[in-house]
Amino acid sequence: MTSTLTHSSLGEIRGKFGDGVIQFWGIKYASIKDLFAPSELLKGSSDNVVDATKYGPMVPSPMEKAWEDEFTFIQKSLPMPKMSMSELEGLHLNVTMPLIDGKVPSPETKLPVFVFVHGGGFGLGSNAWPHYDQARFVKLSAEMQKPVIGVGINYRVGIPGFMTSAELRDAGYLGNNGIRDQANAFTWVQEYISGFRGDPQNVTFIGESAGSASGFLLLHQTKPLFNRFISMSGNTLMMRPLPPPLSEFVYSSTMQALGLGALSGSERVKSLWQIPVEKIVEAGSSGLPLLPVVDNDSVPCAPTFAQVGSKAEDPALSMPGRSWCKELLVGDCQFDGSILSFMLGPRKFGLARTFCDSIEKTFAAQPGAAEKLRHTYKITPDLSDSVALRNVLQFATDIGFFATGVTWARGWPGKAWMYHFNELNPWDGEWKGESGHVLDVAYLFQNFDEHLAQAEQAVAKQFAGDFINFMNGETRWPLFESGNEGAMTYGPSSDGKCSEYVEGITSEKSGRKNTIFELADSVGIEELSAAWGNFLSGN
Repeated sequence: MTSTLTHSSLGEIRGKFGDGVIQFWGIKYASIKDLFAPSELLKGSSDNVVDATKYGPMVPSPMEKAWEDEFTFIQKSLPMPKMSMSELEGLHLNVTMPLIDGKVPSPETKLPVFVFVHGGGFGLGSNAWPHYDQARFVKLSAEMQKPVIGVGINYRVGIPGFMTSAELRDAGYLGNNGIRDQANAFTWVQEYISGFRGDPQNVTFIGESAGSASGFLLLHQTKPLFNRFISMSGNTLMMRPLPPPLSEFVYSSTMQALGLGALSGSERVKSLWQIPVEKIVEAGSSGLPLLPVVDNDSVPCAPTFAQVGSKAEDPALSMPGRSWCKELLVGDCQFDGSILSFMLGPRKFGLARTFCDSIEKTFAAQPGAAEKLRHTYKITPDLSDSVALRNVLQFATDIGFFATGVTWARGWPGKAWMYHFNELNPWDGEWKGESGHVLDVAYLFQNFDEHLAQAEQAVAKQFAGDFINFMNGETRWPLFESGNEGAMTYGPSSDGKCSEYVEGITSEKSGRKNTIFELADSVGIEELSAAWGNFLSGN
């Protein structure tokens, strides 16, 4: 069943009624002249009724394999909608409005808004993937009598989103397209969400993994884009922007893979537009790091633990958003490092030896540091591959997700809170019985409820409910601050736990340990982060 909304600025938009909501899919927020061009915000109304009853196309990126991989991480699948890919028409968003007393809210209504930015390592993802559907979450908000408007965005990923070089910039292609796309999406929300009954002055950013890291990058913008920020298992200490020399290497390697390496710079850029988009997507799956790049503009720097962990503003950090974004909720999953098992691939064979060799190189000038790391995480060269994988990924969880999240919370100059998602994966697979990466999203949006036991559903509902409270400015547990570093924990329901506030981030009840911080006291937190980064990159 469809319904037409008369938007004060955009004209008539036809949406689709759901259970307790009305949804508008595939609304374009920006246009691009070609695959690598900067996106331009769309303005004005349409003379025709906008049909927003079907999902818009994906941006150029892997399709079937991408969502198969995503469901492999979750270890449970959902039916996928029929999807297409478009070189130029992929910059769109979905809007989900709650029905209040069975009706569309009146035009003068101003509801809190959240914008979800998907993860996918900056290489894949879509706002149409079924586990990101916001209908049940938005319906729950209305049932709680705290209704919110939901928005899910697409942005360019992979080569079109993040490949850059001096050659491309000289030709007018700025780079960091994915981040610039996101900034345009939030600008669109600021300008047009009121017509969907949303309050542009009450917007919450929610991002997971690379989507969460994106939120921290948007804090470099001078223009306020959102008021609150929920960071789920990802940030720019964990996924640091690339230095320009590495981005040049990625560019030259990609040009070689596309058969353009022998051409001159200007010929290469011209020839790039002649390459079929499918080949560009294929080249982006080579394993090269296609991430945001330091450009002294949209991404001015790669932050350090010292910069992020201080409430004082460092001019080198150049992050105005630490002032205009007033509230931060940062959290993690108990075993987020599970996602990195996929990245290690064949390196999992003989893992203990290669990890030990790598950290010896990293700490060559720091006697005893490698031994302390090995001892702390019980990693010796003779470990079996299965035990080594578990221990190495625990180190990755601690340094990449837990320590980085705590650092952001400690240094946040506004109001900050922390949570830990400890619910265990109930489905068969490698990480059954672990609280792995992406599982939090599966619970948050309620889209796997039919596959969860009653106690697991209760955790999902409480988790979502607390996010809804945060969007409404009503967080129910104490601030994370010096002398009171506590966190709300969720699960495990198998132990009879739903949610509980725990004082002390490293107390046993939080599901976290002080291991990484004790090790950092003697080795250094930046050094430990570098050790993990060097190993992951194959050094």
